[in-house]
Amino acid sequence: MLAYAGLGWIAEAMEMMLLSFVGPAIQPEWGLSSGEESFISTATFVGMLVGAYVWGVVSDSYGRKKGFLGASIITSVAGLLSAIAPNYTLLLILRCFISAGLGCGHVFSSWFLEFVPTPKRGTWMVVFATFWTVGTIIEASLAWVHYFISFKHAVKNDNINRNLRPDKWSQY
Repeated sequence: MLAYAGLGWIAEAMEMMLLSFVGPAIQPEWGLSSGEESFISTATFVGMLVGAYVWGVVSDSYGRKKGFLGASIITSVAGLLSAIAPNYTLLLILRCFISAGLGCGHVFSSWFLEFVPTPKRGTWMVVFATFWTVGTIIEASLAWVHYFISFKHAVKNDNINRNLRPDKWSQY
């Protein structure tokens, strides 16, 4: 149970951390204003607000396992589609769907803690919370690996992308 719920928590942490990397990466690519870039985060938190309520009701009515599965499917499908979003509007819509699935995060912890004896729940909740930290570390590591691979490729081909020039490094 810990591993299953923990993977959901890792995925949620990675999706939230992704906001730190997506905005600055697509802003110059799509010519977005800083307000448009910020709206990506706004759409994410609106989706989480709606998702938290919806998944709470679904989980109470049909069971936490079904709520967890439904949220995981929606988050996964919308996440994969957002990776190939061709424009800003579709990206906003998909990020909203992703975060509606992420709103199920409270169900992960509730579902896991149902299987833990009451006196041990505090200790196991701390253990469970470490999965969030693992997710953020994985996300940051993947972003740095991608950044340096992209830079190495651009230097090799003598084609420094406008986002990889040394004078733009401060934005990262």
